[in-house]
Formats: sequence, C-alpha cells, structure tokens
Amino acid sequence: MSEAEDVERVVNALRKVPPKRLLIIELANIIPIVHGQPDIQVLKAKQKEIHLAATEAKAYGGATLNAVSALSRVKSLNED
Repeated sequence: MSEAEDVERVVNALRKVPPKRLLIIELANIIPIVHGQPDIQVLKAKQKEIHLAATEAKAYGGATLNAVSALSRVKSLNED
C-alpha cells in the first residue's frame, strides 16, 4: 500500500470520529476571573466537576497518544 493510500485511509477514518467537547474546556470558560485569578469559591464549589473533567481529559489524551502510536507503527511497517 502506498503512502498516499495510507493517508487517505487515515483521513477517512478521522472523518468518522465524532467531535469531542471536553468538559474541562467548558468549565474553563465559565469559571469567573477575579483580580486576574480564577474565583476560588467557584472552584471549590465545582471541585467534583473539575476532578471529573480532568480525568476525562487525561483519558482522552491517553487515547490520542495510543492512536498516534498505532499510526507510527503502521508507517514504520510500510517503510520496512
């Protein structure tokens, strides 16, 4: 399989992946800033949500790294 075919397969696969809206981004956009710092009281009130959002972001990041690693292995197999 040629590199162009590999790229086309990856692009087609990526088109099928639904968009992901990470909770941590949404939380970051709603936390008020007071005197240049995040509002501590709001952070305390949302501590459970923030923890969940951080866990979600870490899992998503790990899955992304796994996908990149898999693509790298495919590339190296084609180079051999």
